[in-house]
Amino acid sequence: MPRRRQALSEFATVKSSPWNLNAHTGVLALLGFENTMCTNRESSLKPWSFALSVIVSTCLLFVSAFAGPNVELPLDLMEQGWEQITFDDKQPNRFASCGDGCVEVETDSSVSMIGKEFAIDLSKMPMLNWEWRIENRVVESDLSVKGEDDRAVALYVTFPYDPDTASFSENMMRPFVEIVRGTDAPGRMLSYVWGGFGNPGDMIESPFFGAVNAMIICQNSRAPVGEWVYEKTNIIADHERAFGSTPTKVAHILLAADSDDTGGKNRASVRKIMFRAK
Repeated sequence: MPRRRQALSEFATVKSSPWNLNAHTGVLALLGFENTMCTNRESSLKPWSFALSVIVSTCLLFVSAFAGPNVELPLDLMEQGWEQITFDDKQPNRFASCGDGCVEVETDSSVSMIGKEFAIDLSKMPMLNWEWRIENRVVESDLSVKGEDDRAVALYVTFPYDPDTASFSENMMRPFVEIVRGTDAPGRMLSYVWGGFGNPGDMIESPFFGAVNAMIICQNSRAPVGEWVYEKTNIIADHERAFGSTPTKVAHILLAADSDDTGGKNRASVRKIMFRAK
């Protein structure tokens, strides 16, 4: 995002809530940057380049970052449990309801997200399906490169932290994460993307979040425009493919669009988000 993950690294201005989805998302960013540092990949958060002590002070700054102004969503979306996540110095998308269980996002050189809790037992309902459509053909982008990772629409699934399957760097970071948010902060995330990159089924690692966020290409620039497209995926299988472990629960669903890098404009709708048995 414009850069979405960079904006997170600079501490997003977000709306507070009873469970603070924004803090959850920021925690994923912290995990991603720390993981990047520990695996010798380039980190976009320069102050973290060499000292764990800096991470501690960064977490304290992160806590204070959520004192910013509230971001309004349409009342009907808020009543459904959705919350807005915006990023400093970035134009937010416009979200609206488009019917029962349907969310519309309009992006115009902008980026932001909404999210809500989805406490799902994957042993009973491992399948996720939804429908989505876009109004304009997506522009070419590159999700693997910072600053070129625009997408028309994306659906994110977060997972509770699991110390038994977390990496060394994730476990090392966890005490600081829990200082920021508490023991219920999520650990990893899958992103299902409709953008101008790759082929359906491709999986890549986020250039910003690192190994805690795997992105799966669902639709690309060759996908139909103005038509509802049905998606179905096995969350357990995707998690095992991405992270090598079997998840037991889902924590949240987030929806987003990102057009700040290319300056593009699009409108997407997502509906019928549903977990079910096989």
